[in-house]
Amino acid sequence: MGFDPTTPKFVKALHTVYELSDKTIEEKVNVYKRLGFGVGDVWKIFKKHPSFLKFSEKNISNSIDTFLGLGFSRVELAGMVKRFPQCIGLSAETVKKKNEFLVEKMKCIWM
Repeated sequence: MGFDPTTPKFVKALHTVYELSDKTIEEKVNVYKRLGFGVGDVWKIFKKHPSFLKFSEKNISNSIDTFLGLGFSRVELAGMVKRFPQCIGLSAETVKKKNEFLVEKMKCIWM
């Protein structure tokens, strides 16, 4: 997969792969494919953030719905997930709070 076996990220990836069955991994990849990610994208994101495959389908769907509800397009969301995969694991409440904080700060800057 291109991991350096001397890094903690390799250990996390190995732990994730051993923790999940092949069927579960395939199901998770299919969930991300249904959301518009290619298989290659999923593995690139996994390489960045191995816990990415541990998120439940419900957690993934809730995160996607939250970001779309805040006005992000699917293209913007895909770019965000590719750069910051942890955003899928954030709660809706956390995302909304951080979004509100950012909007307020931006208003202050532009006024």
